[in-house]
Amino acid sequence: MGSHFRRPWRLHGRDYRAFYCVYRAFLFGERTPSRKRMAAAALKRLWSRSREEAADAAVAKPGVWARLGTWSRALLRDYAEACGDAAAAARARPVRAAVYVGLLGGAAACCALAPSEAAFEEALLDASGTFLLLAPATRNRDSEACLQRLLWLRGRGRLRHRNLGFCSLVYEAPFDAQASLYQARCRYLQPRWADFPGRILDVGFMGRWWVLEARMRDCDINDEEFLHLPAHLRVIGSHQLRSEANERLFDEKYKPVVLTDDQVDQALWEEQVLQKEKKDRLVLSQADSLVQSEAPR
Repeated sequence: MGSHFRRPWRLHGRDYRAFYCVYRAFLFGERTPSRKRMAAAALKRLWSRSREEAADAAVAKPGVWARLGTWSRALLRDYAEACGDAAAAARARPVRAAVYVGLLGGAAACCALAPSEAAFEEALLDASGTFLLLAPATRNRDSEACLQRLLWLRGRGRLRHRNLGFCSLVYEAPFDAQASLYQARCRYLQPRWADFPGRILDVGFMGRWWVLEARMRDCDINDEEFLHLPAHLRVIGSHQLRSEANERLFDEKYKPVVLTDDQVDQALWEEQVLQKEKKDRLVLSQADSLVQSEAPR
């Protein structure tokens, strides 16, 4: 009971030297004149210290709003430092910064202008209305077949639209979305991903449906009307539309026609021959009518 009990020792940061005398009195039965007083003082000190520690913990631990405010200030400070670093890098390398800004702006424009399913419906109905204004003989057969197929798939609910962010896709589905057939619901009978490129019908990019517009470009030109022409006349190149020969012929059609004397005499002689042939046919027709009227008599 010597030096061990006289040594001051700590446990979890609390000093138990105040309980040394109480420990000896109650454990070993030592009778001291201030036993009760020392025990009460030790308990009072323990109680006051525990209350002080609880108050310090309550004061040290901030509330939810205080922690949220601290986190917000730290986040804003980090973003401000990042923006400052970005501005400094942009001033150091303006060309690279302009390229990055252009790429980000282009990506944002593509995402904003990606056409929706309603836009495809509108474009399809506009193309159908354009075909209704054309005569059947002047319609392009390829354009008409493509449009008829799209309308047929739309009528059966087999058109699907998918927005990919930068662009949109319209593809063909094997069944209607509300079909309850076993082939439509079984996941093992769904089309494979390898066949997906063949099911794509149109691609929407920058607010336009490119495949549909390409099909409708020459919708009023029927190639079958020119099959009787020679091969070199069936196709007209872009350089032939504004050639010097076309311009010259266009100007010459407004010029007066100049005929020589021989051409005038030839024209008059041909006119006389035509007039004589008409009179001869008229006389023959009158004679035939007279013969037919006298035949029954």
